[in-house]
Parts: sequence; C-alpha cells; structure tokens
Amino acid sequence: MATESVEKRTTDATEAAASRPGSPPRTLLPLLTSGMGLSMLVLYAIGSLGPFILDDLHISKSQLGLLTAVAFGTATILSLYAGHLTDVIGGRRALVALLALIAVDFALLAATRTYWFLLGTLILAGVPQALANPSTNKLIATHLPAERRAGAVGIKQSGVQLGAFVAGLLLPTLARVLSWRGALALVVPVAVLAAVLTALLPRDAAAGQAKRLTLPGVPNTATRWLMAYSLCIGSGLAALNTYLPLYAHQHLGMGDQAAGALIAALGVSGIFARVLWARFSARLANLSASLIVLAIAAVCFAVLVPSASGAHWLIWIGAIGLGGSAVAANAVSMVAVIKGRGFGSTGHASALVSMGFFAGFVVGPLSFGFLVDTSGGYPVGWTLVAAVFAIAVLCAWGGRRSTAKAGA
Repeated sequence: MATESVEKRTTDATEAAASRPGSPPRTLLPLLTSGMGLSMLVLYAIGSLGPFILDDLHISKSQLGLLTAVAFGTATILSLYAGHLTDVIGGRRALVALLALIAVDFALLAATRTYWFLLGTLILAGVPQALANPSTNKLIATHLPAERRAGAVGIKQSGVQLGAFVAGLLLPTLARVLSWRGALALVVPVAVLAAVLTALLPRDAAAGQAKRLTLPGVPNTATRWLMAYSLCIGSGLAALNTYLPLYAHQHLGMGDQAAGALIAALGVSGIFARVLWARFSARLANLSASLIVLAIAAVCFAVLVPSASGAHWLIWIGAIGLGGSAVAANAVSMVAVIKGRGFGSTGHASALVSMGFFAGFVVGPLSFGFLVDTSGGYPVGWTLVAAVFAIAVLCAWGGRRSTAKAGA
C-alpha cells in the first residue's frame, strides 16, 4: 500500500508539473474530440447501417448485436493494459496508434464480403476503443491546467456524440448511393489525416515514467462503484445505439433515413449534454448527485421508446432525452476520474472505468438481441434497457460516500 501511495503521488506530481508550461497546442482539443469520435464510430455505424447489413448479409438481430459485442469485448479485456500502456508510451503516441488502427479497421470493414469476416474485423475495432479514454485523458492531464480539465473532458467526450450525429445523418444516405461498404470506406482518409496531425503534437513531458507494462492494481471502493455504474450505463446505451434504428424501421415503419436520424438526434443532444454536464459537475464537491440525476432521467426517457407505437413523436423525445441523460453520464464519470486523485493515476483509473463501460457494451446488445429473438419481442428489450438504467441509480447512490472521498 505504501508503494502504491508513492507511485500515485509521483504520477500526480508529474501530471501536475506537465500541465504548467506554456499554452496547449491549438489542435489539441479538436484532435482529442476526433479521436474519441472515431474510436466509437463503429458502434453508431453498425446501428445506423443495421437495416442495410441485415438485408445484405441475411443475419438475425442477435447476430447484429454480436457485431457490437465482439468489438467491446476486445476493448474490455485490453482496458486492463491500455491505461498503463498509455502511461508507458505517453498520450500522443497512444492517440496516434489509435487513429492508425481505426484507418486499418475501416479499410477492412469496407472490404468484407461475409458476416464472419465482418465479425473478425470488429474484434480489431476494440483496440482503439480501449486506448481512447486513457490516451485523451492523459493528454488533457499533461497539457492543460487543473481548472481547464473538466471543460476539456466534456468537449472531447462530445466527440463520441458527434460521431453518432455523423453516422446517423450521413451513413444511411451514403449507403444508398455507395453501398454500406462504400460509406464505411470514407472514414479511412479522415482517420489517416487525424493520425498525421496528432503525430505533430509536442512530445509528452510525462512519457516514460513507467518502464514496463503491468496489470493495474485492484480498484479501490470508489473506482469499483464507478465501474459498476458505467457497466449499467454502457449496457443500456449499447442496446439503444444498436437497435433503435432497426426498431424504428421494422416495428414503427419508419424509413431507413428517418430511423438513422434518430441516432443523429441522440448524438446532437449528447454533444451539448456532455459539455454542459461536465462543466457543471466540475463545480460540485461530490459528483454522485449528477450521476444519480442522469440515471433517473435515463430511466424515464427509456420508458418512452416502447410507448411510441401509437405516437412516433415519443421515440424522438426518448432519443433526445437519452442523449441528454445517459450519454452525458459517461462524461461525468470521466470528470470524476480526472478531478479526483483518490481514483488513482489518470491512465489506470480511466482504463478501469472504461473497462466497466465497455463490458456493458458487450452485455447490452447481446442480451437485447437474444430477448427480442426468443421472447416477447422489442417491448421486453426496452424493459431491459430501463432496468439497467435503474440499477445505475442504485450504484451511484451506493457509492456516493466513497466517490465524495475520492474526489476530495
């Protein structure tokens, strides 16, 4: 315990020292936002292109959920190493590697001709997802002073929802013109350009502080509660992003472009919510209050989705509301990690909380798809989504004291 305490103080001191010199590069926040958006784009791409993929490859809803699950299964496992790897090589190199892998992965996705090749390619997609939060959080801790970090977290986390907006609004239209494979291929040059620009960032002053790759230590109580909360939020969000367009298209009779636009609506509300909630939460002594409120709101909006059969406008309210609540919850979790020194070093703590979130992205789509295919259809699936958000409320409440102590 004494050794861990010394290592933690050393890491915190190094990150604090690294944030003092000069002003951060102007391209830093745009690149962090792009890295987050591109790393998670595959989730929204599979969701918005779901009707095209099902028709082309003749797969079931459960198989569609498996596509998302394998990517985040990889991310969950690799998150054990991603945080410490980022501490070893530095945030800049980790972000360059992330963007380069995205370019390779989307090139392979565009070349796929069978379901099994597509499934194998999505395993690779989990690698940049595992690196996303540790690398971007590390760069924030390295280049920005403490008073600017919470705002920066909100901005870069909004990149994920910017990806949702682009995927939901543009990919179905591009798929009609180019095919769904052609739409995915357009991501490759964007990722390559972002990787090149990231390589031009200043070298990490904090890089090289760790000499070898090791597994993170057992998470403390506050981190465990935050991981459990993230697991529940991730489960609900992944099911929502994977199946909302398909539900709207098959069950409500909406066109594929309108169904994809639901993801765009969720993305737009998520962009504003992540920025605003991150800045608001940074002023609070205990972020548990924000986490509880967001999870309660997510339960309420999740209930609206299956109620939309007789009134389609309800599904739009549900999508926008879930973007403003469940989507924002992950940003607040990351603010807690960066703001509170009691969670551990930035890279390790970010990876552990991300691990919980990614595990939810494995469980959510698989469970939803299985329930829809084998039981009462979509209503049972949406009940599951509301239920996991309700459990998230209990996790935030249960961990409120330890979270307050870690954030002190």
